[in-house]
Amino acid sequence: MINESSPPSSTLLDEIGARLERATAHTYTTSARHDAARAWLEADFDDVEEIAAWLAARCFEAASARILDDAGLTPEQASFRTTAGDADYEDTIAFKFTNGDLSLTEARRIVTNEFWNEY
Repeated sequence: MINESSPPSSTLLDEIGARLERATAHTYTTSARHDAARAWLEADFDDVEEIAAWLAARCFEAASARILDDAGLTPEQASFRTTAGDADYEDTIAFKFTNGDLSLTEARRIVTNEFWNEY
């Protein structure tokens, strides 16, 4: 989490913000980029490469990445593609979970099933 007595450096916010811009193809103002980066820091993600891995899994919301991470899913697992869930489209577990189209229980089931069928 962000330590209120020592705010994150502009460099860290810029690095995270640049990753967000590349992953989402969205152009942010500097202030909005820093706000978006802070959301990841507040969700207890402070490693730029880990954030990049969640973004590569199409998890664009820090809060969703935190829930998936706390449930034991890795960005690699969250990047599995699926048609499961409430909506009729294929995308990553992370994307469908973030959009509310896939429950955490279903995400775990898919990952477990993938593990047992792979090994």
